[in-house]
Amino acid sequence: MSDKAIRDELAKLREQVAELHVARTDDTSQQEHHETGAAPQKEALQIAGEVEKNHPPGEGDEIHDSEEQIREFVNALEQEIKSTNPMTVLVVFSLGVVIGRLLPR
Repeated sequence: MSDKAIRDELAKLREQVAELHVARTDDTSQQEHHETGAAPQKEALQIAGEVEKNHPPGEGDEIHDSEEQIREFVNALEQEIKSTNPMTVLVVFSLGVVIGRLLPR
């Protein structure tokens, strides 16, 4: 699935959770409505707002994008290492070690 499809699916699921939460508490709110005169619609909007605050759209998207970028970088690095002469990699690593040892602390 693409990122956009996953985001859309998450948004749909959040809406369904809010609706189920409202439906579950609807019986309780109707009883309170008869007792206190509170409007169920106002309560539903409050619950939807709480769900949105707790799980804003795109919350996990940044993490997912970062993980994907890291995977792409590692894959590109692996391909580069596979295509490079092993002796060259060893020489570059050795030079890095030598220069690191020579630098003042």
